[in-house]
Amino acid sequence: MRITLKQLAIFEAVARSGQVARAAELVNLSAPATSMALGELEKQLDARLFERVGNRLRLNSQGSLLLPLATEALHKVEQIEHLFSSPEAQLSGTLNVAASSTIGNYLLAKSTVAFCQQFTASMVDLNINNTQAVINAVLEFRAEVGFIEGQCLDSRIKVEAWHKDRLLVFCHPGHPLAGQMIEPKELRGLPWVMREAGSGTREYFINAANTLDLQPIEKFSFSTPDAIKQAVRQGAGLAVLSELTLEKELSRKELAIIEVKGLTLARQFYRIRHKSRNPTALCDAFNQFSQRFLNLAP
Repeated sequence: MRITLKQLAIFEAVARSGQVARAAELVNLSAPATSMALGELEKQLDARLFERVGNRLRLNSQGSLLLPLATEALHKVEQIEHLFSSPEAQLSGTLNVAASSTIGNYLLAKSTVAFCQQFTASMVDLNINNTQAVINAVLEFRAEVGFIEGQCLDSRIKVEAWHKDRLLVFCHPGHPLAGQMIEPKELRGLPWVMREAGSGTREYFINAANTLDLQPIEKFSFSTPDAIKQAVRQGAGLAVLSELTLEKELSRKELAIIEVKGLTLARQFYRIRHKSRNPTALCDAFNQFSQRFLNLAP
């Protein structure tokens, strides 16, 4: 048995109007097509639904049983159509976002909260990890959009410039090089506190350091900026992090900057998505909102 919504709509129109011709006008069909659809419904149900009284059709007991069910089914369909055709529906549901550590903690955490406060029917699930983990989340369709600090060369991923950032070399305020402008050779042989393997910050710094033959010696490796800053405050060595993560400590003079001649640490942040996955309206709205909220320029 395959009852269609069209048949139910015709049945309801006949029940309300009492005439096939009038029902045909209501459903925008010809009278013969309306009569045929009604006959097909009765055939599928193996039951007569109307009795003819004069020139009108009146529901019999079987038809009276069907009418509230048909009306409810048609009403549910109208609700579905309204839900998914309204502007609000485009900005509802859950958006899965993945972001590398600096971007997630110091930029997107703020815009995520603000976005969900404005669009209350939406939820943004922000997963913060290192760059490689973000790439994997996008590749495996666990995240609709990702934001990374390192390079992504996978041909399955669409990569767009998103924002620029600057890395800073820093140390304990009592370090002999604190606050100085130095030659690269003065850093050779010194211990460093590094981000973990897979980190965009680590990758970018090592590439820049190799061009100047800095030969950084990795003494410790941590997966969060807070752990790295704490280690440096304890005198564990030098480190490099985004200026986004150092603002508070530098203003309090808990850490100090070292400027290295020829060491350029301006880097690009990227937004990524899988090439075979088109962004939803919710994803586009989040991207545009975050760009405005954070006042970012590619």
